[in-house]
Amino acid sequence: MYVALLLSLFTVSGAASAARSGAASVTFQADALHDGFVANSALKLPLKQKWSVNTGGTLTYPVVADGLVISTSGTTLFALRESDGKQVWSVQAASGEGNWVGVAYDSGRIFAQAEYAFNYQPSLFAFKAKTGAPLWSQSLEGQYAFSSPPVAANGFVYTGGAGTGGTVYAFDEKSGKPEWTAEVENGDNSSPVVDKTALYVSYACPQTYDFNPATGSQTWYYSGPCEGGGGSTGVLNNGLLFVEDSDVYQGQDGLILNAASGAVAGSFNSPFPPAFGDGSEYLVESGQSGEELVALDPSTQSTIWTAPLSGGASFLVPPFVVNSVVYEESSTGSLIAYAASSGSVLATYTLATGSNGLPLGIGAGPKILVVPSQSGTIYGFSTK
Repeated sequence: MYVALLLSLFTVSGAASAARSGAASVTFQADALHDGFVANSALKLPLKQKWSVNTGGTLTYPVVADGLVISTSGTTLFALRESDGKQVWSVQAASGEGNWVGVAYDSGRIFAQAEYAFNYQPSLFAFKAKTGAPLWSQSLEGQYAFSSPPVAANGFVYTGGAGTGGTVYAFDEKSGKPEWTAEVENGDNSSPVVDKTALYVSYACPQTYDFNPATGSQTWYYSGPCEGGGGSTGVLNNGLLFVEDSDVYQGQDGLILNAASGAVAGSFNSPFPPAFGDGSEYLVESGQSGEELVALDPSTQSTIWTAPLSGGASFLVPPFVVNSVVYEESSTGSLIAYAASSGSVLATYTLATGSNGLPLGIGAGPKILVVPSQSGTIYGFSTK
């Protein structure tokens, strides 16, 4: 179970809300804080399946913008019309670039990261969101392997790369001009967490960094007991940074750091990053009879409710909160809607199951919930 935070030892800032997207998902887990929360949405239960599209490939998380749902399936970057799921445009990754890793949206632009780049070929691309027309592309010099989804905030697009050590990159959103780079331990699987004053990334063991998002200067560095390949996307909430790793801190899978100083504030056990919304914190944990969704009081870390997942099933994605409903996806092909206040199951919807890999996460807009399934089918749900 969750280990209580040592809140009394640290000063906690509440300024992180500046990077929230509001009513739509613009990157992994909704926004640049990766807190899995979409507010002020007109999306309310009961839902109906509005459309579904079988992409045939391994899906990543969706973004919702400009009346479109934009995501990737293997080597295909695509945009679907939000209203009916009809394809509006698609872009194929070039030979040697591998799959698309993920996308971010800001100010009418889509930023997409390709998986590989050799001989200094471009791997970060910008497109017009409405049409898919190319705007610019950039090589991520010094690295060739890319597994960190991009984030766009503060007029910059940020991403990371690995191969020879690791590097964090910042580019101008409009022009693609390189703005700064910073060296890190290994550079894998960590979509940057960004607010107005800080950028955080976290890699194996965990090796966690805080950089100035405008200049790339290092503010603090938390060095864990080891280093190596791998990493995780952190979550910023109320002055605390939640980062994942495997059993490196008091037998826990996650570490909680003070966002201002990097000091250890606690730990947690979960295969996914937590989500925050409706005044609570939501985690996937391992219970006595299997996995369960748990709600916590963020100020005291006491358990509010626990919702076990029956039948030996497991959760596939991080929790995702839209107003007062927590959504999760199970390995048995169910989209489950939980009441944020009580954990009671409000509704269950059937999804296709398959073996195309696990989706990274759910997305939402003002009037749509977008759910990638492990079958390679992406679903659009709206209010009945």
